[in-house]
Amino acid sequence: MSTQPHSTVTPISIHIPPNLRSLAIPLSSFLAKNTQYDRLVCSAFIFNPAPCHRHQDFHANANEATIPPRLLLLRRSSTDTAFPNLWEIPGGSVDKDDPTILHGLAREVFEETGLRLTRFVRLVGETIKWTTTEGDGTVDTSKEIQWMKLSFEIEVEEIGELKIGVDEHGDERCLPVDLDPREHQDHAWVTEKEVRAFYEEGVGRQIVSKEQAGKMLEAFGSRRA
Repeated sequence: MSTQPHSTVTPISIHIPPNLRSLAIPLSSFLAKNTQYDRLVCSAFIFNPAPCHRHQDFHANANEATIPPRLLLLRRSSTDTAFPNLWEIPGGSVDKDDPTILHGLAREVFEETGLRLTRFVRLVGETIKWTTTEGDGTVDTSKEIQWMKLSFEIEVEEIGELKIGVDEHGDERCLPVDLDPREHQDHAWVTEKEVRAFYEEGVGRQIVSKEQAGKMLEAFGSRRA
């Protein structure tokens, strides 16, 4: 979304690996190279790197290598017209005013979570494609819009500020997340096991789609590769 609950994104250096530098281009240039698409969405897989003492998998001799990584999910607003109350990863549409499509993701992550993107780790899996219709529904005015979605694992500045402990709810304290209540009502740090429970059995936190859950599992798998 283009609304900004935070004032501005604090200028920071963003590391872009060589294999992703071809995507450090404006939206107009990207769409000119991919003329079959009209819109571009980018989303972010953000993993919490530090063990938390209250996590169910923590034990006295645990170290960071033995703690299962946890992925940031956001719960959509109950008043949202699309997928209310369902869980997703941060992200949104790239705007024409974003310097590059990668900076567009940095903006979206900051707007939705208050976290500042510092590093692109990898592009995760294949692109997701879908079609929507704009207009009033009549044959004369309706127009098909072709969408494309790119998903990246990223790192954020706040990793260096992380403090282990529990929050006011007694839950493990992870990266500080500052939600925009107009878009999201809650956040959670989930394990691969939790995502797989939804993907395979439809239980637990309800994710926006099985396809999105599959992409999340792919992101977990990429970290082991």
